[in-house]
Amino acid sequence: MSLSLSLRQHLRHYHDNYLFMLGHLATDICQGSVGAALAVLLAAGYLHTNTEISMLVLASTLLSSIVQPLVGIISDLKPRPWIMTVGMVTAALGIGFIGCTQNFILMFILISISGVGVAMFHPQGSRLCHACSHEHMGRGMSIFSVGGNIGFAIGPVVISLATLLFGPPGIMVIMLPALIMMFVFMNRHQHYTELTLNENRELKSQPQERESYAGFAILTMMIFFRSCVYFGLTTFIPLYFMSRFKWEVGLANGNLTVIAVCSALATLAGGALADRFGFKTVLAMSATLAVPFLIAFAAMDSAGLAVAFLIPAALFLYGSLSVSMVMGQKLLCNHIGFASGITIGLGISFGGITSPLLGYIGDHYGLEYTMWTIVVAAMISALVAWFVPDIDAIRQKRKEAAESAAAVTSEAENHS
Repeated sequence: MSLSLSLRQHLRHYHDNYLFMLGHLATDICQGSVGAALAVLLAAGYLHTNTEISMLVLASTLLSSIVQPLVGIISDLKPRPWIMTVGMVTAALGIGFIGCTQNFILMFILISISGVGVAMFHPQGSRLCHACSHEHMGRGMSIFSVGGNIGFAIGPVVISLATLLFGPPGIMVIMLPALIMMFVFMNRHQHYTELTLNENRELKSQPQERESYAGFAILTMMIFFRSCVYFGLTTFIPLYFMSRFKWEVGLANGNLTVIAVCSALATLAGGALADRFGFKTVLAMSATLAVPFLIAFAAMDSAGLAVAFLIPAALFLYGSLSVSMVMGQKLLCNHIGFASGITIGLGISFGGITSPLLGYIGDHYGLEYTMWTIVVAAMISALVAWFVPDIDAIRQKRKEAAESAAAVTSEAENHS
């Protein structure tokens, strides 16, 4: 009975967070299915070369990385919850119709539109999640983030099943979650507007905290290198196992599911641990602990041992995902939308931009060197993580110093 009551209380408290999680799933299932959809189009003869595929992948990330910070700035100026809904639906429509054309230019335009939709969703969605998370910021943001993990995990599966049944036009199935969530968000639009307005009033009624632009720049650098690791693993892990261990493509792709499951578990755990032990501690420790497991993974000559080390590497690597989002919002506490646009948008998409470099290394020197390059990126990310300022501790010290100074002044006035 107590467990059931506790679950009901949890769902009541985080009701909106779970709705945002589903919206995040409906958006990122589109982004996560791009690779699988393009593979289907290549096999069907709609696309003809790997160069065409790489250009379409770049289209889905490059424009998105530019738009997300801009949407973040717009979200900070005035509450616009509708941006989240429009972005989610735009992402779905863009990717959904690419199986209905064989024209490369039209595919490029559609995937670019989908990328813009993804860019519109994330800053406003994470800002709303921030507004309804209250004191449990880590847990609230981790619930939101895990929706993206699930979307990336199931996107390729949905695409594979749908196109198996209906051919390339079956890609349109990917639009269903977004269309369902569109009606949910439209029904709650007024509530979300009031939610953000109330948060803005609370922020204005309180003394504005000093923002740390230098700290935010360091955090962004850490996210840049971590993003290289994310994209490097998800892009080249199947090819690596096929090349080094001679695995079949289906079995090699199974490692992506392993990574996706680990990322979902680690995202939830990371947020809860950050609320308990501090965001800076979890950020730095998770980034650091991922490194030895990645080194062991790259060094293994046995496929079984490689997978065994890949699992803890993924758990620690993704444990800092939601934590870094919240830290960005804390460091730029007066510009939450912009902070979200950078940490979720530009920072994450940076890995997609650097993927061609990793591919070049693999083509010319071998995929083993690609993996070691990913290890180096993880080392740099871990090192930079320790230099991200602990903004919570800094603000607590400032508060204690101010209270101490006020007490001394009050005591002096009483004596006089």
